[in-house]
Amino acid sequence: MSVALVTGAASGLGAAISDRLRADGYDVVGLDVDATEPWIEQADVRNDAEVARVVASAAARGPLTALVLSAAVETRAPIVDCTDDDWQRVIDINLKGPFLCMRHVVPHMVKAGGGSIVAMGSTLGSIVAPQFPAYCASKFGLTNLCKQVAIEHAPDGVRVNVLSLGPTDTGLFVRLTDMAPDPEAVRAGVAANLPMKRLGKASEVCAAVAFLLSDGAAWTSGAVLPLDGGLAARRM
Repeated sequence: MSVALVTGAASGLGAAISDRLRADGYDVVGLDVDATEPWIEQADVRNDAEVARVVASAAARGPLTALVLSAAVETRAPIVDCTDDDWQRVIDINLKGPFLCMRHVVPHMVKAGGGSIVAMGSTLGSIVAPQFPAYCASKFGLTNLCKQVAIEHAPDGVRVNVLSLGPTDTGLFVRLTDMAPDPEAVRAGVAANLPMKRLGKASEVCAAVAFLLSDGAAWTSGAVLPLDGGLAARRM
């Protein structure tokens, strides 16, 4: 049985993706600071030793052929108010974390004869949003890091792709809007401004991840797939 490692697996999209991959026949190992389930290894994606430990544990279970990079955070503050600590936290989790995970996972994929990596990117990796300088910078960096790894390891059969996500009904967007006085009103307003007039569904993200991990995407690598209800098409 092939093994899939999912970061940020304890909640949000990471948890939903983990459920989908188990249904697809993967032996799923989660990596999260909150080990809420027996299949989740407690670790911080910013810590090299902890990432190495979890990757080694996952690879010991079988061929490690799938990696989903879902762990992410954001902070809301304009550039002049963004603190050093907030900036570093976002960059470390959203960009350093994927770097460490890929650095440790790719050799196992090469040994297994190939594999597929899917990173949860964002439309804010290609277009900007006021008050999110750290998040925008981290997602732009993630996209280009993934393209670099895709090119470097294409001959090894390792594919790396990015899902450029818009606001969904699960994950960071929901956590951020939960802090508003009227979360549902904020979500409805955001949805109304999307071309498709609705938020994305966790099931739609899971389906896209499953496709990119599958043989159906065997000739797809270094790609950035918009999954945003048409948002990027309108703004780019």
